[in-house]
Amino acid sequence: MLIAAERLLLRIRQVPSRADELLALRRRVRAEHAVVPGDEERATAKAIRELKIAISAELAAVTSCHTCSTGKPWPRGAYAGGDCCSGVTADVFDDDEVAALAQAGTRPRDLNAPRGEHPGCAFRGPHGCTLSAADRPGLCVHYVCEKLRGELHSREELVPVEDRLAELDRLMMQFVALRKDRLERAQLGELEAALVNR
Repeated sequence: MLIAAERLLLRIRQVPSRADELLALRRRVRAEHAVVPGDEERATAKAIRELKIAISAELAAVTSCHTCSTGKPWPRGAYAGGDCCSGVTADVFDDDEVAALAQAGTRPRDLNAPRGEHPGCAFRGPHGCTLSAADRPGLCVHYVCEKLRGELHSREELVPVEDRLAELDRLMMQFVALRKDRLERAQLGELEAALVNR
């Protein structure tokens, strides 16, 4: 009943394309909450979350991102900033990212989108991303374009940020390996059970 009400509200409040993307993503997050990961997998997801928050805080004062898409064609140029946010929501929130977010505590209700045009990711709005840093995929935190690299370099902040991003990559690769191992063990268990029950 709650999911039907959520669907109806989104259909009323959002343009259809954004509503569809939000519903699909929230459904995937709900499914991940039904999974029981191992302790190391969950701890790695939480470490990823904390590092994303720290990196986002380090990048909070940058100015490059506020005007990077000015003059570009739609959807990239729909807003002055956020050129890197004009991608497709499902591509940004791949299965590993959704799993890491859910295991670190992101809930479907944390995924709130702006109203109005839908130029790219469902969470891209005229004032930037509507998600907290903790609820964004690692890709969003990790994306450092040439313009941003130049700004960070001029401020002598590029090397420390790149070091943190390398650590984020390492943690995400660790999480992906742990998740893959869990999924493979589950599939093997299902296969063994099917063979026993033949």
